[in-house]
Amino acid sequence: MLDKITALAAPPGNSLTGPPGKWAWEQPARFPNPDDAIDFITDTISNGPAREDMLKLMMAGITIEELTEQVAFKGFMSGAYTPDVAEVIKPAVGIFLYDLALTEGFEPSMFVDEMTPKGEVSDDTFYDIVKTRNPQLYVAMNEERNRMQRMGEESSVQYTKQMQIPEDSFLATEQPAQQDSFLAAEPAQEIK
Repeated sequence: MLDKITALAAPPGNSLTGPPGKWAWEQPARFPNPDDAIDFITDTISNGPAREDMLKLMMAGITIEELTEQVAFKGFMSGAYTPDVAEVIKPAVGIFLYDLALTEGFEPSMFVDEMTPKGEVSDDTFYDIVKTRNPQLYVAMNEERNRMQRMGEESSVQYTKQMQIPEDSFLATEQPAQQDSFLAAEPAQEIK
């Protein structure tokens, strides 16, 4: 297990004993001024292959908030700017991405809370999220559910036993066969 301390594991604080400057974020930032950092990000996204990727991700349902967090974090990790500059530029990057999507003719989701359910996630909510955020998985789940109904199988547990699941996977836990499994919870319906 990785979480146990073994005889060969590095002791706590070991990273402080190495030579400084090993990582990009330990070097002086390339853009200490937030305005320069914003210009760098907008130019990189606008004029590079990242533009199409960002548009595809926003169209697929990834929120502006999630993309902005990733841009800020990856810029810090690469040594482009410091953590405080990363936090300061987030609103400007979000507005830039929103405008980029509007220019392409669609309105993206802004915040994760718009899509995140409150409280416990029911099977219906799970299906709604999967249908919205991962349509390929949703189609595959519907196809498998329909196959199970055609074959007369009672539950998804039989299907998971047929699959080659590693013993250390969370899917390998034994569960009693129930009709309310998340794969069998929603009746088969046509994808629109």
